Amino acid sequence: MSLEVQVQEVNSHLLIRAEGPYSFAGLSDLFNQVKTESEKRARRGVILDVSRIAGTIPLMELFLLGERCSKDWRLPLRIALISPEVGVYHFFENVARNRGVQIAVVPNHGAAIEWLALQ
Repeated sequence: MSLEVQVQEVNSHLLIRAEGPYSFAGLSDLFNQVKTESEKRARRGVILDVSRIAGTIPLMELFLLGERCSKDWRLPLRIALISPEVGVYHFFENVARNRGVQIAVVPNHGAAIEWLALQ
């Protein structure tokens, strides 16, 4: 089962919300869609809300996802990832940042807006 994704243009950034059960393939497809949508709409800033994705992500998959997004999400793309489980995604954030991705894992929409404004 794939994730249900909503894409919305908001001011100078994109808001992408995903919902559904976690799967490695689903999150990989979502990351590809982030790249595609930001390029298509010429948006540099993206708020990616994954707070409604259910399930546990194995640590090794977080590592692989961090590596995968580092191939797709390059400069000038800047991404704020909203997750209520910031600690879980912190490892993913470290993997991606160590490979040059401008990403921050944040707990809510307000923090995401704040981080994107630091551009």
